[in-house]
Amino acid sequence: MKKRRLFSALLVLWLVAGCTGCLGESPEDSGTAPAQPLTLKVLYATVEAGSEAVVHAARHYTRETGVNVQISTFPYNSLQEKVFTELSRMSGEYDLIAVDTPWVPKIIRHLEPLTPYLRNAASAGDIGDFIAKLFLDTSVFDKDRPHRAPIAMDTIDLDRIASAGFDVWSLPIQSNVLTVSYRKDLFQNEAYRAEFRQQFHRELDLPNTLDEYLDIARFFTRDTNRDGLIDLYGTTLMAGKHEANFVDYKSFLSNFGGELFDEKLRPAFHSEAGVKALETYGKWILAEKVTPPDVLSYSWDEVEIAFGYGQAVMGMNYHDMKLQPNVGGQVGYFMFPGVERGGALVRGPHFGSWGLAVNKYSRHKAEAFELADYLTSAEVQRDYLRFRQHVTRKSAYAAAGALPDESLREYYDVLGRSLNVGVGRPRIRNYDQVSEAVQTAVQQYLTGKKSARAALNAAAAKVEQSMRDNGYLSPNE
Repeated sequence: MKKRRLFSALLVLWLVAGCTGCLGESPEDSGTAPAQPLTLKVLYATVEAGSEAVVHAARHYTRETGVNVQISTFPYNSLQEKVFTELSRMSGEYDLIAVDTPWVPKIIRHLEPLTPYLRNAASAGDIGDFIAKLFLDTSVFDKDRPHRAPIAMDTIDLDRIASAGFDVWSLPIQSNVLTVSYRKDLFQNEAYRAEFRQQFHRELDLPNTLDEYLDIARFFTRDTNRDGLIDLYGTTLMAGKHEANFVDYKSFLSNFGGELFDEKLRPAFHSEAGVKALETYGKWILAEKVTPPDVLSYSWDEVEIAFGYGQAVMGMNYHDMKLQPNVGGQVGYFMFPGVERGGALVRGPHFGSWGLAVNKYSRHKAEAFELADYLTSAEVQRDYLRFRQHVTRKSAYAAAGALPDESLREYYDVLGRSLNVGVGRPRIRNYDQVSEAVQTAVQQYLTGKKSARAALNAAAAKVEQSMRDNGYLSPNE
């Protein structure tokens, strides 16, 4: 999950090692043809998976090893189509493939299990440096039952993974989780702070709960130039009919203790918790009006634009957001707020990650694993920080604490803590159909076509049929 910016160009980068035969005997002198350097071909995403950082690291790998690395990058939808096409025809054209987590159930039989490689790798002792929750969600699957959730653990243990019937199918390289960017300059403004204190009888601090967040969103929604029109809104949401609206709703659902499916893979999002989550989400837009008026068309791209141009004081997204130069101000970050349940604060931000998987049909599987191991290594990930890459190792987040940029230090702190409480996506082949059904329900409610309960009930019926069609539920369930 990445961000998916409006980026459609195909970038093909050839990373070529130094000249062959520049030193030592020439082919004519030796009587033998020079050995051709190994070339590894990689299918990768664009900015949504930090392509700039990965390309830079691959160049360094070529200089260190002499292995040529060819990286072809595609925007999300094009990459998904390319990956599925290549694997469906059992092509070994690409050795290493960037895989988004929801794709794994569909393509797992075309991937090479990495557990044996990890056991034999010199870096095997470093596997515990990955954020465990992230690694388990991204990389650990049961090939025969990919929908199974992996066993929970605080530190990655290959023996426990294998003994429970799972394997490792990728190495996490880019992580995404819902966080909040906010106007730190406005939060710290003394006039606003005094006004907020008088109105709410507490300090204008970072919100921990959705209720606190709503209070702040209400407070900042105002007519700043006194022309009779609201020109500053408290927050953004991603309410357009889009994958972004599904994961927005999913985050609210998790906060209220709801789930998309029960333990038997029957839809459960139409529960009381699910209805409350959707009604709360809709209330912010329809009743409280703390979001921009065109929010029903927003995905992650429009959220970035609205926040960047100073239209909103707080903005939820899957990356750090910046203000346009003419806006001025300072950006800070905090975790997606939660809900107090049973005396505890529960947060459920949606998260997901990209993994590097080895193509089962590659003729250079061992070498492809070595490249993946390098690109996700602790040392390389620390270097990724200068590219603002969403790293996946604990040591990289620790290193981010020493960055000179205060805003960036703050973002990495929030990102790392959020990944430890994030809630991943269902591990099902028909993920797209489930997302589409929930997107439709959210839009039907927000546009007044159905009540929250009726919209979710209709979506649940569609999802239940889809789960039967895909063999997850028997006809009688």
